[in-house]
Amino acid sequence: MALARAADIPSDLLEEFRLDTAEQLPRCEQLLIELERHPQDGARLRELFRLVHTVKGSLGYVELGHLLPLPQAMEDVLDRLREGALQFDSLLGDILLLSLDQLRNLIDSALGLSPDVDPQQIASQCQALQALAAAPGSRQTEIRRTLLQHLAPETRLQPVEISHEQFTQLLAVYGVIANSDLQFFAELMSASERRSPYWHGRGTRLLELALAMNESAGTPVEPEQLTAAACLHDLGMAFLPLDVLHKEGELSREERRQMQSHPRQASELLKRMPAWSEAGEIILQHQEHADGSGYPKGLREMEIHPGALLLNIVDTFDARTHERAHQTMSKRPRLRAILEINNLAGQQFSAYWVEVFNRTLQDNPKLAHL
Repeated sequence: MALARAADIPSDLLEEFRLDTAEQLPRCEQLLIELERHPQDGARLRELFRLVHTVKGSLGYVELGHLLPLPQAMEDVLDRLREGALQFDSLLGDILLLSLDQLRNLIDSALGLSPDVDPQQIASQCQALQALAAAPGSRQTEIRRTLLQHLAPETRLQPVEISHEQFTQLLAVYGVIANSDLQFFAELMSASERRSPYWHGRGTRLLELALAMNESAGTPVEPEQLTAAACLHDLGMAFLPLDVLHKEGELSREERRQMQSHPRQASELLKRMPAWSEAGEIILQHQEHADGSGYPKGLREMEIHPGALLLNIVDTFDARTHERAHQTMSKRPRLRAILEINNLAGQQFSAYWVEVFNRTLQDNPKLAHL
């Protein structure tokens, strides 16, 4: 059964409604992203509640009352957050972001701007949101993960740590034997990821894309050395103060110096293990830029190890697409990240390795959605 459309409402009223929601929904999305960094911010939460309530009221005003259950279910969740009965986290943030996308689709469908949306699917989503609002704290993580998987079946929520078996299987795909050193490096990687909720699952994503790019390029970098570098390249970051790691504003000179010291710290550790000197070089140079604008030495492309040029792209892509603790489902940030990397070819990034990056994602699209 198709959803009803607003055929009998004056066109100027519908256009005003469309323009209003075109401003209100993106602001809601922005507030959700900000709340992930400031989950206790009552002002942001109140503004988000007001905006969703306003959209809901406007739907009634333009006689689109059949769309009300979804914003009402979102309001139920937000109301519980305002009461302190629920806690905001990145899982809930993505659930609400996806719900906003669905609300936008519903509105566009009702205005005749897009195909119909399955009303049964919407009803199911509303029930799930209401169940989430009513669930006790002890079941929130389980229910949120299940709901997110239902809303976006392609979601691959990363575990906090990669198991020995998963690590071994991943390396085997690229002909790498997970020896005792590499297992140790993987354990260090997992330990460092526990330092910040924004790092969970990050190392595994980086490693898989880095190995795939290297293979696509004809394996110019020893896969074992690249594996070690991918596991340890940001280890020095784990020793930074959390207020520096999570700072939103501009870093002070001293904070920037601390941040930029992390490649050298991890590289110094590998000097004690001569078999991994190449990995140490990759780590030391992974923040160098093709045009010489990087750090710590301001090297240019011809002076930079190919593994470091590769890792710089992989590191940036993951940072742009995984600001939260797990995968964001929206494809728009991924497209923006790919465009950003391509626009910086020959500047921050090696033009050659940008080509390899593009080819790797084209040949294996799932790597863009790890």
